[in-house]
Amino acid sequence: MIDRFTFLNDTWSWPVLLGAAVLFVVFIWKESSQFSSIRFYIKVVVAFLAILSLAMIALRPALLNTENSGNLILLTENYTQTSLDSLKKEHENIKVLNYTLDTPIIKELIGTDSVFILGHGIKSYDLWKLEGKSVKYLEGEPLSGIIKFNYDLEQAVGDKTLFKGLYSNPTQGNRLVLEGAGRQVLDSVILLKKTEQQFSLNTDLKSAGNFIFRITEKDSLGNLISSNPIPLKVAEKEALNILMINGFPTFETKYLKNFLAEMDHKVIVRSQVTKGKYKYEYFNAERSTIGNISEKLLESYDLLIIDFNSFKTLSTSQKNAIEKSVRDYGLGFFIQPDVSLFGSSSGLASFDYTQDNSKETMLNGNLQVTKYPFTFKQSLTLEPILKPGNQILSAYKRIGQGKVGSSILENTFELLLDGNTSAYQQLWTKIINALSKSAVASTEWSSQSKMGFPNEPFQFRVRTIEKAPIVLNSEKTEMALRQEFDIPKLWTGTTYPKQSGWQKLSLQQDSTGVYNYYVYNIEDWETLNSYERIQQNHRISNSAGATNTKNTNSIPITLLYFYLVFLISIGVLWLEPKLRSY
Repeated sequence: MIDRFTFLNDTWSWPVLLGAAVLFVVFIWKESSQFSSIRFYIKVVVAFLAILSLAMIALRPALLNTENSGNLILLTENYTQTSLDSLKKEHENIKVLNYTLDTPIIKELIGTDSVFILGHGIKSYDLWKLEGKSVKYLEGEPLSGIIKFNYDLEQAVGDKTLFKGLYSNPTQGNRLVLEGAGRQVLDSVILLKKTEQQFSLNTDLKSAGNFIFRITEKDSLGNLISSNPIPLKVAEKEALNILMINGFPTFETKYLKNFLAEMDHKVIVRSQVTKGKYKYEYFNAERSTIGNISEKLLESYDLLIIDFNSFKTLSTSQKNAIEKSVRDYGLGFFIQPDVSLFGSSSGLASFDYTQDNSKETMLNGNLQVTKYPFTFKQSLTLEPILKPGNQILSAYKRIGQGKVGSSILENTFELLLDGNTSAYQQLWTKIINALSKSAVASTEWSSQSKMGFPNEPFQFRVRTIEKAPIVLNSEKTEMALRQEFDIPKLWTGTTYPKQSGWQKLSLQQDSTGVYNYYVYNIEDWETLNSYERIQQNHRISNSAGATNTKNTNSIPITLLYFYLVFLISIGVLWLEPKLRSY
């Protein structure tokens, strides 16, 4: 609908109109001698048209066209036809676009204020393109398959690896099977008729290397329905030298030392009986007397575990010895928490916490554990160890070459008493492996992407002492890196793998600086990826419903008409004296 008339060069309006008026007055004054003649009035009209045409050419007139802004529907996989038909009926002339990996949605979004996403949603790396838009997400067909899956990618020989997940809308009688090399069946679970079913599969890891396990679904007759790969990095296991210091014996320490001993670590426990008197326990270790804590004493240990009350009673020289061992020699240091830890604001044992008043939390999605009513504050210098969801249960900070960690969990031994042995072992294995002293590596890698797919972005981080690191991909192509402002040794980058299977990134300056990661086929873990995509699209849905907003466009009027009027008018004024002379 055309509402009104405007000028594209409206800032020139007053000078142009004033000049036109002066020119018109001058013309009338020049022709005033013919005032009584009919020709005078004809020439005035013609001159007016000529001058008006010149003014219009200068101002460039246009028509304002006010119409509904173009709402857009993005159709993603497994959208419902009823939702599409309903939107088309509600919004006339709405644009519909089929979303694929190659869809240029930025171009389509120009001039669009409201977007409807139908189906299982757009990819996470395309979400930024919808910033500033009103987005309404409508889910597609219900999912059937594994929608949640959790395990540790990096483990050690001898560990019992645990694969846990959630299956949506299972078919009763079907089986989930964990397969190893050569399709060897390692574990299985039968699916029941439920809306959602939790499951767990496990196996013992017997050798080191990069492996591909598979989780397959078979019907009651043994026919294969689906098969998805599970990459796993298994390292050789090393026995750690661990020193535990307690102010007094506790159940937490009792069960922890037994677990560490069962894992073949060398453990020495010192518990205070009375003032100045201690009780020593030795597991897989030679008997030795522990005096004052010193650098010489700590240099033979990979990990020091101490309760916070004992740490507070240490002398300044002993605390300095611990800090120097952590900073210079890579000693791992774990502080067993109590309420007073969360009020500590200085020194080696200080972390940033916020009070949340919750004394329980969920572990692995379905295990309830007790905790202190605090949680870690997220920061660039804090590295999470246990982070189910958005809550950090255990974390560490780097101090030089070593790490200092702690936890907000209380009485984790209750997991054992409740029969959750695997969860307890998994919890403490993560903490011990994350903190313990290891060979000083000049390069450390990590990934910000959960899964890699061909021709899709895979984000990585590399921490290195090199001042200008050069990272190469599997094709020996150099990757662009960005240095973190607050952590100069930390660099981030993005690669686009071309093939599926195990791929690697390497540091050109360090032959040992290699990072192996797995690239899935596009059809792998379709249901899991669709579920995560659905959650991400729900989070950006920022309106109860997209609405038709008014979008005003300026439609320029062609200047050809004004040029023709001007030429004709000038021609008439030029011809008129000549005709009068005849």
